[in-house]
Amino acid sequence: MPAPERIIYAGEKFSIEWYYTPNGRSQAKEYYDGLTVGDRAKALALFKRMAEIGQIFDTTKFTRETEKLSVFKPQAHPFFCFFVKGKKIFVVSAYQKQGQKVPARETERAELLRRQCLDRIREGDYYGDET
Repeated sequence: MPAPERIIYAGEKFSIEWYYTPNGRSQAKEYYDGLTVGDRAKALALFKRMAEIGQIFDTTKFTRETEKLSVFKPQAHPFFCFFVKGKKIFVVSAYQKQGQKVPARETERAELLRRQCLDRIREGDYYGDET
């Protein structure tokens, strides 16, 4: 089975990637693929801006959610992400916003995927033969 397409956008400041679980699924990528063309364009514009410039100053578009998780916020479709060494940002999960407050289950899912990703990278299991 071919390796999934991980890189969303590689820019001057960061490479932004989807995180895939051991079974080859990416909740964030699947969510993104299910968006309308316009909503995908808005998300991709934010990913590209961060990758090229290295910062998004508008807190309605990007913000730190917890100590270790940040969120790209293209309108009603937040994407949880985190930064790692090597100037990479992993996008781990996404959801449809339904109110002002982030549901605890969404933060918990993103944190679980973040820890899983870091463990797999540390163990040399995430990229396999690709690195």
